[in-house]
Amino acid sequence: MDWIQCNNCGAKPNQVKMFLTACGHVFCQNCIEKAKESQCYLCRKPLKVDEINKNMRPDLMELFKDPKQVAADLISELKQVVTFQAKQREIFMKFKNAENKREMDKFNDARNRQVKVTQEIEKRKKAFSDDNARLKAAKEEKKQLTTILNNLRREKAKHDTLPSRLSHTRTEPPLSKSARMRPPPSVNRKSSHDFPTSLLDQSSSKIVTSTPICNV
Repeated sequence: MDWIQCNNCGAKPNQVKMFLTACGHVFCQNCIEKAKESQCYLCRKPLKVDEINKNMRPDLMELFKDPKQVAADLISELKQVVTFQAKQREIFMKFKNAENKREMDKFNDARNRQVKVTQEIEKRKKAFSDDNARLKAAKEEKKQLTTILNNLRREKAKHDTLPSRLSHTRTEPPLSKSARMRPPPSVNRKSSHDFPTSLLDQSSSKIVTSTPICNV
């Protein structure tokens, strides 16, 4: 690392110990000891230093690595990151696809049920329409039969009243004037063979006449 030297006096690491400050500057041990008020020679910030050697913190050691090695390490680390994330994304997509498939199956089942319900509704609507048509036809038939029945009842009533009217009309021929003057047959009339009771002999049961007759 030929580029490392004291940022104040230009000393090389093979000549004296070198130190790295917290503000990112490099000074030799002599300059660190001579620093006034322990301030950085360049930015005047408080001096906080770490000796540059193999025992430095790993994050500070990264500052002294070869850029090509740093790039190779970064590329390798980047590859590991990319590979890890790719595998995790693949697993994630498998779960996501399985979840999407389950959701799609649920959707298809719901759509099939909806189609069946719609078909059943249409079937019932058709059956209801057919029932209404049959009911309308039955009502019309009932109306016609009721009209026919009422007509038959009226015809029957006319035929029933006709004999009673005929019974009250005169069917016998008119009587002559002499017949009308004749007393009715119900009047009691004396027969030519009837005799008054005074003419009968009640003791002998004989008829008393002026002419002798035989015993009765």
